Amino acid sequence: MNDLSNPVLQQFLLESRDALEGIAGSLLALERAPHDSARMDGLFRVVHTLKGNCGLFDFPDMFRVIHAAEDLMTAVRDGRLVYDRAMADALLDAMDFVALQLDGIEVDGVPGAGHGQASVQLATRLRARCEDEAALPDCPSGGVQGGAVAAGSDPRAARMEAALALAPAELRMGWAAAAASGPLHWVEYAPEAECFYKGEDPLYQAMQLPGVLWQRVVPAEAWPALPELDPYRCNLLFHAVTSASRAAIDEHFRYVPEQVWVGILPAQAAPAPAADLELVAEALGIVQAQGAALSSSNGAPWVPGRLLAAVATIRACMQAVGRAAGLDELERCSSEALASGSAAPVLAWIERHALAAAGEDEVSGKAGLHEAPAAVAPPRPNAASQAGASDAEPNFGRRSEDQGANRVLKVEQAKVDRLMNLIGEMVVARNGLPYLAARAEEHYGVREMSREIKAQHAIINRIVEEMQDAIMQVRMTPVSFVFQRFPRLVRDIAHRLGKEVELVLQGESTEADKNVIEALADPLVHIVRNALDHGLEGPAARLAAGKPACGRLVIAAFQEADRVVIEVSDDGRGIDPAAIRRKAYANGLIDEAALERLDDQQSVNLVFLPGFSTAEQVSDLSGRGVGMDAVRSAVDRLGGSIALSSVPGQGTRLRLSLPLSMAVTSVMLVESGGMQVGIPMDMVVETVRIPAHAVHGIKQYRTAVLRERIVPLRSLNELLALDRPQVHNEQDEMATLVLRLHGQYVGLVIDDFREVVEVILKPMGGILGSLSAYAGSALLGDGSVLMVINPKELLS
Repeated sequence: MNDLSNPVLQQFLLESRDALEGIAGSLLALERAPHDSARMDGLFRVVHTLKGNCGLFDFPDMFRVIHAAEDLMTAVRDGRLVYDRAMADALLDAMDFVALQLDGIEVDGVPGAGHGQASVQLATRLRARCEDEAALPDCPSGGVQGGAVAAGSDPRAARMEAALALAPAELRMGWAAAAASGPLHWVEYAPEAECFYKGEDPLYQAMQLPGVLWQRVVPAEAWPALPELDPYRCNLLFHAVTSASRAAIDEHFRYVPEQVWVGILPAQAAPAPAADLELVAEALGIVQAQGAALSSSNGAPWVPGRLLAAVATIRACMQAVGRAAGLDELERCSSEALASGSAAPVLAWIERHALAAAGEDEVSGKAGLHEAPAAVAPPRPNAASQAGASDAEPNFGRRSEDQGANRVLKVEQAKVDRLMNLIGEMVVARNGLPYLAARAEEHYGVREMSREIKAQHAIINRIVEEMQDAIMQVRMTPVSFVFQRFPRLVRDIAHRLGKEVELVLQGESTEADKNVIEALADPLVHIVRNALDHGLEGPAARLAAGKPACGRLVIAAFQEADRVVIEVSDDGRGIDPAAIRRKAYANGLIDEAALERLDDQQSVNLVFLPGFSTAEQVSDLSGRGVGMDAVRSAVDRLGGSIALSSVPGQGTRLRLSLPLSMAVTSVMLVESGGMQVGIPMDMVVETVRIPAHAVHGIKQYRTAVLRERIVPLRSLNELLALDRPQVHNEQDEMATLVLRLHGQYVGLVIDDFREVVEVILKPMGGILGSLSAYAGSALLGDGSVLMVINPKELLS
């Protein structure tokens, strides 16, 4: 089991979730444009990175599925397969499996038991699409299964043959002896250029290969000039001859199989020269450079130390290229040089061997030791130096396109919530300063101190508002966080219903508080499912109605003042008000009087009644009577409003209006029944004082005409069951808050108005939490507790 507190695991989970979101969108986009090679390349890189990150942990089922998905994408990238809907289904199912594994890891630290068979089935399904390609030399999971490889059929096979042709005779003899007990394998390991950024150590991986008989490291590409050298980009190619079995090699490279090519060493190889002439030339160049260094320091007091280092380097170079002859003489020359304090004996040895080597190298056109030191190639950095230990100064600004780019810091939500709590306490403390100023002036008569407190309050108020705005910006999340799930949802549901649907997403960059965005997910899913099931017709019905066979579903988001608005519209059959009334009456949701009294808009709004459904059969999509009722309840909990409009035969539009943030609530303080309560300002349309003679009775309700509109009046004291009449002012006027509830206007009669303040609204717990008439409580600046009314529950 993995430690859930492990920051590496947490980072893996976070990055994997982000990757899955992007992968799903790319897969659906490729379904519309299967020949978009740029998108496929980007998708492949994301999946490849996801697989590499998975390899850091022991998640074999997840790794198996991702690897199979990557192989299938490779076949598409190489042009061996064409991307189609069936392939999209398989890849989407694979990503769903990865998401399921991540869910288990987040809970228990492990992906969960019992997924092995499912992962094997998924991997088999993915590989079935490219099984005919599996034996090709360039298939990532293929390799060479036996026999020699035809020259020129694969560049990796050609490199193997070239290296074998240059192998020293004594090395070849040793391989032949080892091959008597089983076939030998040639391994070419090509780490990807960005492997260091994934925490991979290719040098360690190569050194741990079992059964190694011979190894070498060569550059994958020609080394750039030193000023352009990027030490953080891996440019290495590892070659090895091993006696290990193919299964052992595959197991060793199980997390990077696409970076490994394996060939069977031919039983008989062509005779080879004594050594790789290119390597000989480089080794002799190093020897010459050592001689030049000794010549420039001859007679200096530190010659002995440099002499010993130079001789050791020369010895290693000569042994590496199979030229051990003359090393005994080099040891004698070294002893003479140390005894005399002069490097001349060693320099003479270098000259003698340089002449001999030059004669050999001239045959093949290679440079001899007699050339100037300036011709010596720059030293090759190894994997360790590329990972950050290079002698060259790291070029941290190596990519010009990265300069000035925005940096993103991912922070846990708990830390941001803590900042919000702290800023909430600061708001309370700030609100207390005006009370303190008033007390200083009214109770203690110290006006000067009162003015100073007010001046400080203005400064603190500005700082608090800026901090509050800054923290709110951190919590802001684009609605794309929710929108990105709908392409897949619409695609799958439309396919099941046999409908053609074009989904249009607009305003995905619109931002709102993270809590609001997350709470929107379920309501929007209900809305979209209803639009697909009830709103949009099938292709035949649309063509019969003179519409295109493909329906259109638009989900748009935009900001209006301090609220975020989300509209979901379709060009489907619309809502028939008469059919809605009849269905509601048949289900016992309205009586016969309401059946005759309701207008078309009121009839359409009946879909929000609990238990209402127009579906004739119960399915996993609809018919349970909880859809739109659940939507309205969720929107109400967020402090938002919902409006539904429809034109039969043309389509339906549903509009959600929600606050940008739920962290800070603006409330109006009012007095009623001898106590002070708060009313959320987002529901207040206006405040008026209505003369008592302007109030009329209609049946058992009191009403008044405001702005040429009949507004019912309700007493707050009566709603709260307070046995006290509402207080009128000296002009016999009633203080009234005009509220907007579900598109209707209601007048709430109170005793008097007070000020508007911003508070941090806290939900009530325990027994008080069951009182739906209250939205919560808040702490005022003078230390008193304010109860905030929930008008939607109170007036429903």
